[in-house]
Amino acid sequence: MRRDCSNESSGSAGISAMIIFVALILVSAVVSIVVFQFSQELFNHSEQDAEDTQVIIQGKIMVMDATLTAIELDNNENPLHATIQITLEMSPGTPDIQDDEIKWAVLCENENTPHQTRWSNEGNLESITTATGSGSDPGAVDVVEVGITYMITLSLHHTTDTDNDDVLDQGGCPPNYLETHTLIFAMGNSGSYTSWDLRYDEKLETGDRII
Repeated sequence: MRRDCSNESSGSAGISAMIIFVALILVSAVVSIVVFQFSQELFNHSEQDAEDTQVIIQGKIMVMDATLTAIELDNNENPLHATIQITLEMSPGTPDIQDDEIKWAVLCENENTPHQTRWSNEGNLESITTATGSGSDPGAVDVVEVGITYMITLSLHHTTDTDNDDVLDQGGCPPNYLETHTLIFAMGNSGSYTSWDLRYDEKLETGDRII
């Protein structure tokens, strides 16, 4: 039997093929638009994340070490005064800054009224020095710069004499057994700051590393 293929059936097949072709083009266009929009959104998010990361990193103090270098106890073996040697660097991208424009503070719980205004010791980095080797060659500086390791000794002590015996016995933040105090560095008036935990064990001795 011989099959006849009419012009009508050929035209119908051609129209169907054309419809499928146009549909594929439309689908491809929609997919391309979606991919383009997604890529643009991803790029914008990546750019924003990079900017946020730059803000987070720049203007920070990176503490490399904190060592208890001296401690004084009262008659009940409670700490009255201590000194802590901090080794630090500026984070990459931070502009140079005068040493006295960097402020530090150590915050601890108010033992008289917990959960109220905390006790503190504070100061600036005016006495900061550079140090080479083991720290035996210090040199005073006026400007703190990126790429240089610095050292400073913080004095932590009580600030109030409650019984008029010429001994400061409250306030301030000398080390205390099994407590965690907060060390903060603030960069001038920029609003940028860095915080670190000072962790004290049940026994305190010179040479203890507390960060």
